[in-house]
Amino acid sequence: MSLGKYTIRFLPKKGYLAAGLALRLFLAPFLSHPFDMRVFMAVGAAVSKGITPYGQYVLQNIFAATPNPNLYGTVPGIGYPPLWGLICSDMYSLASALASNNLYAYVFALKIPIIIAELGTAVLIYNILKSQMNEKIAQKAFILFAFCPYIIAVGTVWGMFDIIAVFFAVISACILYKNWALSSVFLAVASLLKVFPIILAPLYSILLYRSTRDLKTVLGFSLFVVAIMGSFTLLPMVAYGWPTSNMYNALSYQMVASSQGYDHQASFPYGAASPFNVFTLANNFVAGGFQPPWILVYAWIPACIAVYILLLRARMLVAVKEIGPTADLAVVVQWSLVLLLVFFTTRAWVSEQNLTFLFTFMALSVFIQNPQDIRDVRKLWLLLFAFVLIHVPVIAFFWMPFPWTLNAATAFANGPFGWTRLLLMTLLTLGYLSLSWHYVVKKLRWW
Repeated sequence: MSLGKYTIRFLPKKGYLAAGLALRLFLAPFLSHPFDMRVFMAVGAAVSKGITPYGQYVLQNIFAATPNPNLYGTVPGIGYPPLWGLICSDMYSLASALASNNLYAYVFALKIPIIIAELGTAVLIYNILKSQMNEKIAQKAFILFAFCPYIIAVGTVWGMFDIIAVFFAVISACILYKNWALSSVFLAVASLLKVFPIILAPLYSILLYRSTRDLKTVLGFSLFVVAIMGSFTLLPMVAYGWPTSNMYNALSYQMVASSQGYDHQASFPYGAASPFNVFTLANNFVAGGFQPPWILVYAWIPACIAVYILLLRARMLVAVKEIGPTADLAVVVQWSLVLLLVFFTTRAWVSEQNLTFLFTFMALSVFIQNPQDIRDVRKLWLLLFAFVLIHVPVIAFFWMPFPWTLNAATAFANGPFGWTRLLLMTLLTLGYLSLSWHYVVKKLRWW
């Protein structure tokens, strides 16, 4: 696979690759997130029958032939563009063909694209660093991404597909200066999966302008991203005759998180891995509760614009003399890291799996510019992994083989000691943000 000067032609030690695959194959069928996976299971079954991925689905009707105490009630559709719904449909068809009415086979099938993306991202980063740095650094990076507990937890275990979007976003960043047209395609695909990577489009447009001073190139990049994303969002809706109203609500909900889910039924509190979780914690101790001012929900917009302006006015993009031949890649990676960190710091709701983007770009930045600071990357994944285990909580991942675990997790979260979970979430959020900001401000020479 050729991506400009970065060619995926090297494979790390096959033993490591095989071990990473074996670990994922062992975990994938049995563990998953109790809410997200049920949504994906319902959407895959519905879309395979031509039903919109933005509906309401009665689980006991869909899975009547495969009863499970937790496959009961109504769940909403996906909160993303239709691409993931179509992928879920394909995985449902695959599971039905190989092992009809087998829940474990279906869950495993839904995770196949995620497992491929996890190992694919590890191999991609290995090739990038082997080409630009050396074998030793590349091998360390591969082992990190192939066996990182955080990445495995939010992907193979949870069943969330952020790593697929990360894979395409990393390719887009790496080839931006070499092939801006192809870079725009990959960024559009990443945004078709998780929406919020679209914030990178203005950043990359500015980087292209500062490099080429060619407005046609900048305009072409921006138009390509918007046109591809728009086309492949609307075409499935038109082709299948699905109404666009629920899709609009779902996408609006993704970009402007609020205190209520887009289905207007499920409660969706501020916080999670966002610093706004301090409000969720405070609600446990304030009579009647309270929420942050509504205007703060939009804080991420001016914050991202501020980064774009800072990039436009920066005297130099990176200390080129210190990083030699990796200058182009370092420029894109470090500015992507800055923007993503600002976004996650100011966004009202941040799902911990979204932070796969932050972790990946910070790890790349460290390996390229400050390989002596690999401890910062280890500390980051430890903080993020701990957050996942506490927030879910971890016992709920076993909801399929051991149905009682979901009730136990819910009882703890809603019980008299549930505030301890929220307190730890707040402390861990402040921890990962402090660590990331310290690295960006103290160890990156970008202003």
